[in-house]
Amino acid sequence: MSAGNLVPQKPSMRPPGPTLFDAPIGSVDSLDEGVVGVVGMPTDWTHSSRIGAREGPAALRQATTEYCRTVLDVLGESVVDPKDRRRWRRVDRGNVVDCGDATIDPASVERTTESIAAMTEAVRTQGAIPLALGGDHYNSYPACLGYARGLAKRHPGRRFGYIQIDGHLDFADRLGAWGTHNHATNGRRNSELPNIERSNMVWIGITGWVDGDELALIEEMGGKIFSSGDIHDLGAEEVARRAVAHATRGRESLYLSIDIDAMDAGFLPGTGSIVPSGITPRQYCQILDVIAQENVDGIDIAEVAPSLDPSGRTERIAAQMLYRVVRNCFFAPDTEKSR
Repeated sequence: MSAGNLVPQKPSMRPPGPTLFDAPIGSVDSLDEGVVGVVGMPTDWTHSSRIGAREGPAALRQATTEYCRTVLDVLGESVVDPKDRRRWRRVDRGNVVDCGDATIDPASVERTTESIAAMTEAVRTQGAIPLALGGDHYNSYPACLGYARGLAKRHPGRRFGYIQIDGHLDFADRLGAWGTHNHATNGRRNSELPNIERSNMVWIGITGWVDGDELALIEEMGGKIFSSGDIHDLGAEEVARRAVAHATRGRESLYLSIDIDAMDAGFLPGTGSIVPSGITPRQYCQILDVIAQENVDGIDIAEVAPSLDPSGRTERIAAQMLYRVVRNCFFAPDTEKSR
């Protein structure tokens, strides 16, 4: 499949229900620098087994809106983090803007890829931060493709680091009948982008067996892999610090791809490729807390499949994970700790 030139785009579709974190609706070409521009990717036919992640963007919008209205909105102007007693103050919610969903063409992976890429490219070209909501994890590739194009326009010559939190490498060159563009190849396709720094690529949370050739290629290009066992043994925060140090070496930009299936399926069953012995919700949040302190200027989250978890806890946990990444859009640290 050739990336080609961007196809002409219709105006983005407004989400039919709630927006992410109850944010205002806006267009990708009217975003201010530094805001988070949300792009929905409601597609999952590039997944090879458990289908349902096409419902992920709507579920994340619903769950984050509930979180805003039942938790954030009932807090005062000043809040305290009980972990370190640090005080935070409320800031303008306009720092997040929901741009709706990319146009999905069920008959063409290529046209869908370019549709998503067009939106995330426009967001990053504006100087905003694209936050793309999947969908199965293949959609990380079009999201990152558009981000890379927008970054090249905004900052010619800049290269970016990359962190993928995932139970799987997703570094296959192809997968059976699904070919080269599916949920097992997105990491490989992202590594081929012209302005990614391949030696600054990091995977966190890998569980179980991995393909030896894929592992060798990642190590040959200088990438880094932290297994779920590393997180259990070293601690989530230590692994995250090491991952950030590797991914940001000499780089001003960092792309973050969040696959929720790095979490143990006992906590989070509503996803396409469940894993045993994965990381816990606490560990996942600790990792995200460390990464969120860096200059992350492109994000995707994938594999939320609400129909596979009637309890609803999968999307609620994922909403909390997203909040940890964009918390500074709602609260800024005060200069003094609470006493």
